[in-house]
Amino acid sequence: MSTISYPSDDFPAPVGVSINYPEGWHPFPEAAQDLAVVKDVPEGQFRPNVIVSVRRMRRGTAMPAAVNELHQRASVLPEYTAVGEEERLIDGWPGFRTEASFIDATAGTLVQAIRLAVVDRGVVEDLIQITGTCHAMQVPDTWEAIREIQESLTIMAPGRAAGDTTPAAGE
Repeated sequence: MSTISYPSDDFPAPVGVSINYPEGWHPFPEAAQDLAVVKDVPEGQFRPNVIVSVRRMRRGTAMPAAVNELHQRASVLPEYTAVGEEERLIDGWPGFRTEASFIDATAGTLVQAIRLAVVDRGVVEDLIQITGTCHAMQVPDTWEAIREIQESLTIMAPGRAAGDTTPAAGE
């Protein structure tokens, strides 16, 4: 009889992630995501947020599947307007960035920034998605903070030192 275990070379533990957030924001574990922060706002206003999720994917599929999923979701959002999309490194890993606005039936016009990063774990890939959202009226005093939080994303993968922005050998 053979045994497999988690974590192991065949089933590596997910990468770790961290973000920095400015004063006036706080952790939001109630979001039930890997990481989430929200901005302090008066009661009744849309609460700007940045959410980080890590998802295990089959090797070679993470980025195409994630970008396709983003485009499919966008195609059904009312008055979806893309501000821009680009492939770019996210904390030194292959990534993708998009920013857009759309109409939410309850909240009104929302503006959203999404960044994706893929970490090759050998037998699998970890897809990291960091999504920042605020109301269109909050853009002047919130958008730069959302971008700064996203830029602070650190991906902690085995074989890579903290603060290192280049993938480890073989990744």
